[in-house]
Amino acid sequence: MSTPTPATNPAAVSATIRRLRRERGLTQEALAQAVGVSPQAISKWETGQTMPDITLLLPISKVLGIGVNELLGGDRRKELEERFQKALPFGEEFTLLVSLDALKEFPDDKTFRYRLACDEKILGERDRSKMDRKRFLDRAVTHFRELHNEYPEEDTYASMLAETLFALGNREEAMRLAAACKDPQKELAMLLEGDEKRRYQQEKLRQDMMSFCDRLMADRSREALTAVHTILDTILGEDIVYWGNTRWSLYTREAELCREEGDTEGFASALIRAYEVAKTYDKIPFGTYPSRAPLFDLLSYEVNAHGALYGLMDALLDDTRAPLLADPAAEGLRRRIVSEQVNCHRLFRHEWIAYFHFCQRHICESNYYNFSIVFDLPYHEKDLMDWMKRYPGYAGEAMLGFYKAAVEELVGDGVMRGYAAYFGNDLLAYCNCGVKEKYKVLPLPEAEQAIPTAPEGAKILSIVEILVSRFFQNCGIEEMLLDHALAFAKKQGYTHAEVYPLERMEPDKERFNALLSLYEKAGFTVIRDLSSELDGRYFIMQKEL
Repeated sequence: MSTPTPATNPAAVSATIRRLRRERGLTQEALAQAVGVSPQAISKWETGQTMPDITLLLPISKVLGIGVNELLGGDRRKELEERFQKALPFGEEFTLLVSLDALKEFPDDKTFRYRLACDEKILGERDRSKMDRKRFLDRAVTHFRELHNEYPEEDTYASMLAETLFALGNREEAMRLAAACKDPQKELAMLLEGDEKRRYQQEKLRQDMMSFCDRLMADRSREALTAVHTILDTILGEDIVYWGNTRWSLYTREAELCREEGDTEGFASALIRAYEVAKTYDKIPFGTYPSRAPLFDLLSYEVNAHGALYGLMDALLDDTRAPLLADPAAEGLRRRIVSEQVNCHRLFRHEWIAYFHFCQRHICESNYYNFSIVFDLPYHEKDLMDWMKRYPGYAGEAMLGFYKAAVEELVGDGVMRGYAAYFGNDLLAYCNCGVKEKYKVLPLPEAEQAIPTAPEGAKILSIVEILVSRFFQNCGIEEMLLDHALAFAKKQGYTHAEVYPLERMEPDKERFNALLSLYEKAGFTVIRDLSSELDGRYFIMQKEL
């Protein structure tokens, strides 16, 4: 027969067990296993049907983290809490004594354990002998570590342990603990001192300001963008190293807003400013540079990679929104980019993958690579058509493989050569040209192909097509690419260049061929006037090199 529990308030005992079990995240089965009873016994205790045996009071109180007196509904813990509050005005020496007395009666009470460790830490950090300082701090470390091990999910104990270890000189472990907290930046800041702490605070302020500016720019209202301008101009000045990306992003957002408002002049001006900021940033030589803004005098930035212009171009060409560079008002910027950033050179064999990507992005839609209908392709088109009819779901893939294989073979045989115009690593335009005699098929009526167009012994460069990114058509890139191809051909011993342009054609976003007017400006003259029911009038034009 079990001994009854000497509780003055049985209902309070039931409520206390139920409340603390739930607060500790314990199931009835887990509590039963911890104290050595059945889950049914726990259920009866919590519903008030029975009370725990007196021999179980200490195990139950330890598992729940309270004293026996508190479990029984007594007021001893309340008395100790009141005593602690009365001791607060007299300092840590007195509150520490109260916590020691409380832990004798409530050894697992985490509140008093935490208070004891805090008092030990404070007393250890005060001016006192080296021996006393270490003694107090060592005790604090022991108690904070016990709490951290028992309650690893609570950052408070990890944070206080890190601070105490730091005070003892154990910097490595302290930093490791702080870095593992839920807010590592906040915890790490607590450990820093002097210039190191100031540097951290400045870096945190910089990050917060950049994040704030990003949120304002996302609002895309005129007021928000004006506020970002004010922040950058007033606080940061011309600190391009730290704030270049924010500035050109701001001008890009401003351009979008101007376009929505119908402000053509403001749109073009904002794009030019974005370009100038990105270009200035990319001109900064490699190295470490201090911030020029007074608020960030301790910060430095290591410039070890560029790419602001590429980032800006990606934003301006972003197809998820209307590409900014496609707007007619952006023509001034397009021409400037061509004149300042685009380079031409011979398209080497290992670079043909760039040509495929170029066609996919700028020339043809739905991954359809119409690389050229002007070649005597080394595959039988009838076989390809039969295969496509049999597997209609793979038609696009079949065409892609067909044309890629054809181009690779033509390049390998030295038929298809060509020149490319690049912005960095991005191909923006392509000139397909090569020795006329090697082309088995040209965009000419069959009867015309055998008619000589130059003196005997002439070496003729056939320029089959010039394809240009839809964003950079009619911005000077065609002339640049043509001039480069002609100059290089002359060095290689070509005597004449020959082209086959249309008289007029409306360029669309998928495909662009240079027209007759381009070649007239370059000094080509018409030597054959041809016609086609499909394309209208087109010509053979030639120029002596």
